[in-house]
Amino acid sequence: MKICIVGAGHMGRIHAQKLARMKDIVLTCVIDANCAQAEETARKCGAPWSDHYEQALSSGVEGVVIASTTETHFAIARDFLQKGVHVFVEKPIAATPSEATELITLAKKNRLILQVGHLERFSPAFRKARRMVGSPISIEAHRISVFTGRSTDIDVVHDLMIHDIDLALSLNTSDIRRIFAQGAAVFTTKIDVANARIEFADGCVATLTASRVSGVRERLFKIVEKDRYFSLDLAAGHMFSIEKAPNNRKRTLTFKAARPDPVGDELKAFVGAVRGGTEDIVDGEAGLRALLVANRITAEIERRLSGGRKTAIE
Repeated sequence: MKICIVGAGHMGRIHAQKLARMKDIVLTCVIDANCAQAEETARKCGAPWSDHYEQALSSGVEGVVIASTTETHFAIARDFLQKGVHVFVEKPIAATPSEATELITLAKKNRLILQVGHLERFSPAFRKARRMVGSPISIEAHRISVFTGRSTDIDVVHDLMIHDIDLALSLNTSDIRRIFAQGAAVFTTKIDVANARIEFADGCVATLTASRVSGVRERLFKIVEKDRYFSLDLAAGHMFSIEKAPNNRKRTLTFKAARPDPVGDELKAFVGAVRGGTEDIVDGEAGLRALLVANRITAEIERRLSGGRKTAIE
């Protein structure tokens, strides 16, 4: 299967290296407007490079991985979908909901795969917990990182928190009743630290924290439901659960993934789906749902920072 990469930044390099090592995959080209960046990544992967994706549109590629800046996602994905090419696009799916909706419609019309890079769905710890979770009562996430200077074209909600938004929405499909949020810009002109409380119509509450200006890196996710508690370390691939057992006893379970590789797993799922398999991917609709909630959270934070009076976005 022939696949090209558009975007040779941090995530693009990771995708390119993993695709180059996959069996039955030909990395046809690494594309980036930054020629030095494209050439370096291509050389390490043993692939050609280019500074524009126009040639790739007519080169017979079957799939494309788009890891460019968010504002370019729509135009690039649209062009490849129109040419009959399956698309894997990094999160967020697009800059606006209308752009995301157009991509979803185009993919369906042309019967193409449109997958969004919400890689935490492929965390072994989350996958293990998801098979066991029934009806969550509360969800809590802490996603914090040191400042790297990457992805400063978007705020921390769309950069980091959107992963946990997607996980929460995958566990609870009921409508959202209210959103409370607050945050602040620290090192950039955009929101760098954010806290959000999402209240679902069924009573479940998700409390999410994201920061890209912290001194440590954490990817923690906790789930509470009746008689059971889950604690996940998504970075390490570990899961711990404890549940109520008969006679007032408790039952515990510990799971540790040997070598978690969610990026590799999501790319394998993309390839499998393109080949007609039944892989569980994060489709365009899921990417749009996460984007809509991320937009609501950002709007609530900006309202509070501007001194708005409304108490929550409903």
